[in-house]
Amino acid sequence: MATQHPLKRSRSPSPTTSSSPVLQRFKTSESVKFLVISDTHDAELSFYPHCDVLLHCGDLTEDGTPSSISNALKALRKVNAELKLVIPGNHEISLDKDYYLAEGGTEDDHLKARDTAYGPEARRAGVSVLDEGTHTFTLKSGATFSIYASPWTPKYGASAFQYPSNKDRFNEFSPKWAENVGTETSVIPEGVDIVMTHGPPKYILDSTSDGRSAGCEHLRRAIARTRPKLHCFGHVHRGYGAQRIEFDPKWEEEEKSGDDLDCIVALPKEWVGKNQAKRKGYASLPPNSAEAFRDRKQTLMVNAAVMDEKDEPGNAPWVVNLELPLTKGAEGLRDGVSSVR
Repeated sequence: MATQHPLKRSRSPSPTTSSSPVLQRFKTSESVKFLVISDTHDAELSFYPHCDVLLHCGDLTEDGTPSSISNALKALRKVNAELKLVIPGNHEISLDKDYYLAEGGTEDDHLKARDTAYGPEARRAGVSVLDEGTHTFTLKSGATFSIYASPWTPKYGASAFQYPSNKDRFNEFSPKWAENVGTETSVIPEGVDIVMTHGPPKYILDSTSDGRSAGCEHLRRAIARTRPKLHCFGHVHRGYGAQRIEFDPKWEEEEKSGDDLDCIVALPKEWVGKNQAKRKGYASLPPNSAEAFRDRKQTLMVNAAVMDEKDEPGNAPWVVNLELPLTKGAEGLRDGVSSVR
């Protein structure tokens, strides 16, 4: 009888990188953490969360003197950020030459304030004070973004960087009732990633203690037209918080024409647990809101006034994460997503 040998299986060679095609997904964007504050009015926060970029939306000081501006910039040295971007507010009076001289200030003090804000002292603090206009920055990670900055707000009382409410500086075209005073630098361009202004747009996080809506309607139309990822501001302390907005497509052409129509759909104001935010040292979007903001291409509006209704620094700064494109030279393989098939 023949001897039976156990059955031997031959094993197929394991797939190797050289014999199998590799799917390469390229990383084209980077998450960037922004710390957003405004209206600190000489107050120095006890804690600044680590961030990639600091955005300060103005009113660093209470009296706007060169020495106060100097102290405010020194306080920002404590912020651990690659980039620190700042705009003046209506309290930085010595930086607005026309207003300051009209109110009895001296040209020497104005020049001293300018040198403080834009010279070596600001650079030592790692701070860039932005003039009105659009600026582009690229981080070490390769993430790049454009930001429009403006310190100007509608006239209310006597203060710096103000304009009559019937004058539109933010758009190329205006409704018939408004006077267009837009310039090459003051008009907000389409495609901008971030808008940083001192004041809010009309009817969004702009309610005052006496029930007025203190925002700018021209700025609101500009946001509807340009649809940035983030619009941050302060100025109206009572308006502190965050709100996402969407845009009704049926109004697109009317908005572009400059007509006084509105395509903005404002979602409910985000809930902020103030005690929890104080413990963490910052406020941020709840997870569900953050996911919707990322996936639905909404605009996030943030009023980051640190001073509260009682003029005390009771409001936490905001942390906002934005997905930003990488410069071409910085694009590369996304970690852990190469696969064999």
